[in-house]
Amino acid sequence: RQTMEVILKTLHYFSILFAGGATVGSGVIQAAYMKAGEAPPPYIGKAFALLGYIGLGSIVTLWITGIGLAHLIYGGLAINGAFHAKLLGAAIVLFISAYANLHVYQAVKAKRPPNGALMKRLVQAGRVGLVLAIGGAAVAFST
Repeated sequence: RQTMEVILKTLHYFSILFAGGATVGSGVIQAAYMKAGEAPPPYIGKAFALLGYIGLGSIVTLWITGIGLAHLIYGGLAINGAFHAKLLGAAIVLFISAYANLHVYQAVKAKRPPNGALMKRLVQAGRVGLVLAIGGAAVAFST
């Protein structure tokens, strides 16, 4: 049991690292191109897609390890209300990440840039999900 908990927590923490790195890295690069008023070249677009896949894979890993940890440590997902807010935020982030990755994939396949207005709305909604997920986790696991 203790070994499994250490393995799941280690994977969980690395997933947080990779998801955050992919999000911040792509955001900084996108902001630089937007500020310059330029579209990124195709190879940068492919790098954005790769960062998106890394982020999505990390989010899926967070879900898998998080559910495993909840069952291992607490006996299930019925921990407290703040944990449910965290799950809602995490679900929003997962949905938005999957949708954004699909949109970018389709744009790259069609050799056109992603819809900037849509991506901006997705980023804003993703931030709401992150606030719920992080805030909910901070409250849920502080008691």
